[in-house]
Amino acid sequence: MPVESLYNKVQRPVIVADHLRNAENMGALIRLADNVGASAVYFLGSEGDVNRGRLQRAAASSFRNISWAFIDDQKLEHLLPEQHTSVALETANNSTNLFLSSLPENPVFYVGNEVSGIRQSLLQNLDQCVFIPVPGPTRSLNVSHATSVLLFEWLRQMMHIHYKY
Repeated sequence: MPVESLYNKVQRPVIVADHLRNAENMGALIRLADNVGASAVYFLGSEGDVNRGRLQRAAASSFRNISWAFIDDQKLEHLLPEQHTSVALETANNSTNLFLSSLPENPVFYVGNEVSGIRQSLLQNLDQCVFIPVPGPTRSLNVSHATSVLLFEWLRQMMHIHYKY
């Protein structure tokens, strides 16, 4: 069964990035979202000083393949699917190990700023919080790398549930 048919059974994910600073990371998120068939990527915050050329180069052909935008918090709530489960990728006190957590079929995935992560005011209103276990001495991952782990773990879980691979 082709993996593309998964979206006949589950909702396409949405990715929300909270105040990223790096254009290459933004472009990489757009490309990752396109890779997994996400419906959109929203960057909370202003486009401001973002180097659009670097963002476009990092996104490659995905720059035009997927819906993405810079938006503010108030606009976000009107753009999300009516029925969704919000999942933060964050090392917060209530986070659970990504690989031991069941991810939803209707996800909106939140990832945070390269330095400070997801704002507490946003984090406290999300449904689920997961972390990636990192056993090495450097405990943090680049936001685009961490997002790829999250997205492909979600895809693996959905394929297992719906196709029994």
